[in-house]
Amino acid sequence: MPKSLVKSGAEIDGYTIGECVHAGGMATLWTVTHPGIDVPLLMKIPRVSEGEDPAAIVSFEMEMMILPRLAGPHVPTCFGTGDFARQAYVVIERIGGTTLYKRLPELPLPYDEARQLVAKIATALADLHRQNVIHHDIKPSSIMFRESGEAVLIDYGLSHHNHLPDLLQEEFRLPYGTAPYMAPERLSGVRDDPRSDLFSLGVLLYFFTTGERPFGEGETLRAMRRRLWRDPYPPR
Repeated sequence: MPKSLVKSGAEIDGYTIGECVHAGGMATLWTVTHPGIDVPLLMKIPRVSEGEDPAAIVSFEMEMMILPRLAGPHVPTCFGTGDFARQAYVVIERIGGTTLYKRLPELPLPYDEARQLVAKIATALADLHRQNVIHHDIKPSSIMFRESGEAVLIDYGLSHHNHLPDLLQEEFRLPYGTAPYMAPERLSGVRDDPRSDLFSLGVLLYFFTTGERPFGEGETLRAMRRRLWRDPYPPR
């Protein structure tokens, strides 16, 4: 499908495109409606024009494979996918509210409040791991909360599924993820250990209770490798 047709009012496989609500570096998010679906929907469309990062395409392929296999309150319900031959997309439920990222100006949070937040995220992670998926990008902008209180994990482009080919592992040598939250074994190429998500969750708890990231903000490989041998400053 020509890129120019991905715009407000266009129709893709019965989904009518509304407004663009987010334009990220790897994908755009659009509101969509479908005559047979009565819940709010979002269509995620990858950036695939010439010159875009090839990892963005591979990560979107992973998300297209993984999302339809997930179920339960801790993941966004997937309603459909489209292939790259015509128009790549995933359609998911639109979860109300904002991500945990919006709370960063409030840090540090009282310990008890942070503990309750992290307990909800841990419950969501346990459910995801039972479904054979390691998220690999746990951070505030990947976490939302339903009105009923459950944590919802979003964005599965960097994820690993135990029963699917790991395209990121096959195609790229560099570790992809968000540097401050990345587990040390990821720097050694290990992507099949669910404890990587627990490390990221520990970083989030440290950050939310102290206001400081345990391994700093460095995004170079040299800066990230420090976590292989250096312990963070004790949060107490």
